[in-house]
Amino acid sequence: MIRSLLLPILDEQQILKYQDRLHSASTEIASFIQSRKSEVRLLADLPTLQSMHWPEIEPLLASRLTSEHKDFEKFVLGLPSSHYYTTATGNPFLEDLSSFDDTSPDAELKSIAQRDYWRITVGHNTQHQQVDYVSNPMISYTTGIKQVLVTSSIHRQGEVVGLIAGSISWEKITELIDKIQTNYPKSPSRFMLVSKDGNYWYHWNPDKVIQVIRDKQGNIVKNKINEASVTLHNILAEQGDELKSLGRNMVAGKTGQQTIRIDGNTQTVFFGPIPNTNYSLAQVIDQADFSETKRQFSVFLLVAFIASMMVYLFLVYLIPKSDDDDCRKR
Repeated sequence: MIRSLLLPILDEQQILKYQDRLHSASTEIASFIQSRKSEVRLLADLPTLQSMHWPEIEPLLASRLTSEHKDFEKFVLGLPSSHYYTTATGNPFLEDLSSFDDTSPDAELKSIAQRDYWRITVGHNTQHQQVDYVSNPMISYTTGIKQVLVTSSIHRQGEVVGLIAGSISWEKITELIDKIQTNYPKSPSRFMLVSKDGNYWYHWNPDKVIQVIRDKQGNIVKNKINEASVTLHNILAEQGDELKSLGRNMVAGKTGQQTIRIDGNTQTVFFGPIPNTNYSLAQVIDQADFSETKRQFSVFLLVAFIASMMVYLFLVYLIPKSDDDDCRKR
């Protein structure tokens, strides 16, 4: 009877434990990104940045990439034309703008017109509003690494004159999630993170995560617009209806809990959006972990019951004997 009363409480405590863990992971990622947003906004408000004069801006941005500021991989200064400067590369023949061949004066300039962070902060910002934006994860044009761009619009005399974006290597985000998992070695769980379009950017199965396509020589294969070609896996394209349903909820930014089957096993999934981003994080726990905890708790209850009975029997025997001894002394 006691067991039947306590097990529902145990279930609730387990759920709260995993919900807290998901919240902790989401909060840590959100806090990290919010700090980077604040840094980029401070840069956007500097008169030097508002001048949009790259020879003066480049040394300032380069100083932010020293060993004391390891969070950004590079900076991008975007123009209303969608061409851009970057601290990583530049074509000296074309005023140091990024091009497809920085050694040629005849090279075609690169464009970020298709990037969401340029469209949101500059291209579609017809009201000239101050916009701070965290991009979808993407593959860098310049370095080919997985990255996320923390971006702020730059204004001068009330008009948008460009953007400043700090590139964060996606490894920074995965390190944060990995650290959360290592904090709980005795109650393991698996995480997956999807962007707002449903693509996996973190998953316990590395084959699910976006990959850059390379040729036999190890060079990055480019598509028609000279971007890195990639292989994508999307939660909305999964075969199971339960997993697709989970994906729709995650993409919609919902918070909740679902029980689904993954790889033939019943799993409990806790999910929710990461504040300050367009991402959603899910924590997956094998149902067997819940059952094992219940089994251990049942053993604990049994041991506690036996110990209680032994104490009870001891007291029942000891107290009457003590009373008899008192009576004899009198």
